[in-house]
Amino acid sequence: MVSSLLQVENEVAPGEPMPSAPLQAALPRMALIPIVEDRVFLRGLRTEALVGVYEHERIVPQPLVIDLEIGLANFRSCFSDDLADAVDYEKVAETIHGIAGESRTQLLEALAQRIASAVLANFDAKWVQVDIVKPAIIPEAEVVGVSIKRARSYSRREAR
Repeated sequence: MVSSLLQVENEVAPGEPMPSAPLQAALPRMALIPIVEDRVFLRGLRTEALVGVYEHERIVPQPLVIDLEIGLANFRSCFSDDLADAVDYEKVAETIHGIAGESRTQLLEALAQRIASAVLANFDAKWVQVDIVKPAIIPEAEVVGVSIKRARSYSRREAR
């Protein structure tokens, strides 16, 4: 779990002098708010998809490497130690492989959007970042890819 403190007001940059005593007394106390955000991630998930604009990319499945980061909507699993309260990495990977295997998109952006939408719809995610790399597609470049980040939209009923 990532936890830190955020200074909300009266922040003084490192190396800056503190305000004088009378000014400090006139300023409201600094508020410290804990920031808690849990994430799960998959790195370097290898899969294949028929994705590309050019004909040769649409005949033979193209190798892809996918990184996924999911911002969790809750952190129950930290206390319950129960997979039912967690995002199941294996199911996420199966979802990605299924979407990639059925892909007939021209653009990596479209494939990334389909993956992001599926993760937001099927897993307890506040947001998801999908990075897709298509290795060795341009000889002069080590990798080419896309990165998208999407957040779940909540209805008014869900937000309550």
